[in-house]
Amino acid sequence: MNRLMAAGGFCLSESKVGRLERAIDSVCQMYGFPRRQEFKWSPGHELWMRKNLVGDRRFKFFQETLELARDAGAQAFVIVKDCGYARATKANTDEADVVNMCLERVCNQCGRNPPDGLVITDRSLDGHSPDDKFLGQCLESLEAQIGFLRADALCLNVLSTPSKFIRLLQIADLITGATLARVGGESTYSPPIIDVIKPMYRRSLGRIGGYGVKIHPDYRYANLYHWLFSDVPRLLRRQTGAANQMPQSK
Repeated sequence: MNRLMAAGGFCLSESKVGRLERAIDSVCQMYGFPRRQEFKWSPGHELWMRKNLVGDRRFKFFQETLELARDAGAQAFVIVKDCGYARATKANTDEADVVNMCLERVCNQCGRNPPDGLVITDRSLDGHSPDDKFLGQCLESLEAQIGFLRADALCLNVLSTPSKFIRLLQIADLITGATLARVGGESTYSPPIIDVIKPMYRRSLGRIGGYGVKIHPDYRYANLYHWLFSDVPRLLRRQTGAANQMPQSK
């Protein structure tokens, strides 16, 4: 694999948002998080949890918060892109390409007439691009209906806020970070977390691959859907009606 980039999150009914946010914050308080201290899959030195929530206790915390999201009906999706290959959408950067693929999955789950989707994100993937540039790119992609994007799926353009203020964004970071680590070959900490996330991944035709987890390019990494996410060893392509046998080697 070359350099990997990922984006992801989950869809949740608007009626469950406030309740789940408060429930996750209550769990954080039970584990001793200082006020407005966020949790992450891979916490930096500045975060309380790096030294104060470790080992089995960290896993238990992750498990409890993810199970709350699962029980609330959250449907997770993560895009992982190998930046050494061609882009999947008409995007100028790898970051925009990953974001477009991520928004495609949101649009696919949202209704229209009237649109009922609202997307809240932390910040641009590289952590340096100004928010207005990142959000402007999202709006342009939606209005141009690049790939499978639909402007009529969202009530508003993508919104951005620091993740430390919203626990649900921290759950999105946990889902995305653990999935990226597993796809990238991490085999110590991510597998038990992936087992907790698996029931949340979005599915179609009984498959996670291509829906709950999209690894680009599919033609090179489709076998990982089987080895990492327990999909049956077939890559289904509904638009052509073909069902191609996936490689059986790890």
